[in-house]
Amino acid sequence: MSSANADRRLTNPVYLLMWLLPGSAVVASFITLFIALNSGDRALPENYHWEGARLDEDFTRARAAFALGIEIRFDARDGQCRAMVRHVPRDPAVLNVLLTNGADAGLDRRLRLIRVAPNDYRAACVPIPSGNWRLSVGDDSNTWTLRAVATGTLEALEARARNPDGNS
Repeated sequence: MSSANADRRLTNPVYLLMWLLPGSAVVASFITLFIALNSGDRALPENYHWEGARLDEDFTRARAAFALGIEIRFDARDGQCRAMVRHVPRDPAVLNVLLTNGADAGLDRRLRLIRVAPNDYRAACVPIPSGNWRLSVGDDSNTWTLRAVATGTLEALEARARNPDGNS
């Protein structure tokens, strides 16, 4: 009778499942260990520290824009991009503008706006479609950077420098 019970246990699907599930977990863990030991992450490059230094510089430029109280009005219409800037200590000859689209990196733009009058900068640009945009404006000597977020068209964006530390 005991051999009949043993035969019934081996053909019982619940009994087999009770042993196969933990057994497969053990086998999978050994396979994972083998993969981890043979193809681990590569070491970081020697010059990896540059990223932290660039972030520090970026925050320093944003703090400078906040301390100066820089404000900008950006218009992009009729094939022309225009920026009116207030509270800039020196009127730079060029403003560097980076437009980053939140949905399509192919729409990103890098512009150099030339001063045409005091605090007035312009350049020709292709029409900018409506969307989620990040705007970064800075002077040519990289002493300050103003960042803003806009949704919709960029026909009348007004922005004020914010403190990157969160203290307004």
